[in-house]
Amino acid sequence: MDNYDILVIGGGPGGYFAAIRAAQLGAKVCLIEKDKVGGTCLNRGCIPTKAIIACTNLFEKIGKAGNYGITCPEPRIDLKAVIERKNRITDKIVKGVEFLLQKNGVEVIQGTATALNPMEVEVQAADNRRLKIESRKLILATGSSPAKLPGLEFDGDKFMSSDDILEYDRVPEKLDVVGGGVIGIHFAQIYSALGTEVTIYEALPEILPGIDEEVIDKVKRLLKRRKVTILTKTKFDQAKSCGKSLISIGRTPNTAGLEALGLKMDKRSVWVNAKQATSLQNVYAVGDLCSSTMLAHVAYEQGGIAAENALGGNSTFTYDFIPFGIYTHPEIGSVGLTEKAAKEKYGEVRTGRFTYTALGIAQAMGEIEGFIKVVADPKGKLLGVHILGDEATNLIGSATVALKNGLTVDDLGRTFQAHPSYPEGLQEAALNALKRSIHALN
Repeated sequence: MDNYDILVIGGGPGGYFAAIRAAQLGAKVCLIEKDKVGGTCLNRGCIPTKAIIACTNLFEKIGKAGNYGITCPEPRIDLKAVIERKNRITDKIVKGVEFLLQKNGVEVIQGTATALNPMEVEVQAADNRRLKIESRKLILATGSSPAKLPGLEFDGDKFMSSDDILEYDRVPEKLDVVGGGVIGIHFAQIYSALGTEVTIYEALPEILPGIDEEVIDKVKRLLKRRKVTILTKTKFDQAKSCGKSLISIGRTPNTAGLEALGLKMDKRSVWVNAKQATSLQNVYAVGDLCSSTMLAHVAYEQGGIAAENALGGNSTFTYDFIPFGIYTHPEIGSVGLTEKAAKEKYGEVRTGRFTYTALGIAQAMGEIEGFIKVVADPKGKLLGVHILGDEATNLIGSATVALKNGLTVDDLGRTFQAHPSYPEGLQEAALNALKRSIHALN
């Protein structure tokens, strides 16, 4: 029986981050992963989806080459080649994570773990060995799986999960996207670019929950321009489906193998405090298993906090100012309170707005759809920034730094930005909130 300071179950973003951080702090660490390190994000989520989106975005841009004074034959896209490229990218990054784990001295065991108690885990290894491993501290990072509709099973063809569709190398004539969240919107964009007739079914009153209402309105108009049909307040009837169906209604935490621990739960998720500690002493949980916001960068942060606290630290996690990046075309970047949420909390708010049509770099790049919006309290303290436009997922990083450091719209308006650049638009939006915008009417 092997003994470790830290045992991590799950090698996704939260798990491998926790393992490496614990090793950096001098711990003897073992990580157990039943599939490939990198988890959903790297193998079945963030990275492969963006690799496909990069191809479909380029495909669309080449189709508009005439707008840039370039004449070329009508482009064609080979979806099988796109999927092969995606696989090469993910395989390369997986190897990079494996290398980092190895160089940091983390022992990685491929297998399925079953927790027997807070200090002992049984592993059915991929090579058929059955192992028992002891550790002083346990970090759970088992992730999540695509949620299912009641009475419907994924078959990888007619009814697909987000995992399935990432391997699907044909272009369907029709695609029903069940769920108007980030995953559903990503695939609606991908397949509409390929010529598929896409219908989005969302049971809630609106798509993209948590995103600023003004951004949502613009996204819906852009999707309709792509001939994507959006049906809100509408439940999907599988009996009436006449094409392929992607079921993207959220994700369910993976708790299999943890039953013997008797952990306190928060609905379907494992309960944790701000230190990522569970209800059991010396047991921590991170990522999709316990998070109300299932994002890889949330898992990274929580993994580092859990590792530090397991080794005597006193770090805490907060859901304040978590940035979102959504890779629609144009992109969405968001951090902090939406205008509606800010009004509900503060009553009166200040907003500033700057359109991409007024931004020199956007005109030069031919990407004029969108706007930048800042939300502040009555005294000018920044509460949220919401961007729809080219480079939004990069630009939101600067806004996140500003919010996390308690800056005001005046601070942001007094920054000195390069010209021509997208950050100029963020500065101008702040100036607009102060009624001092130079390149737009106040």
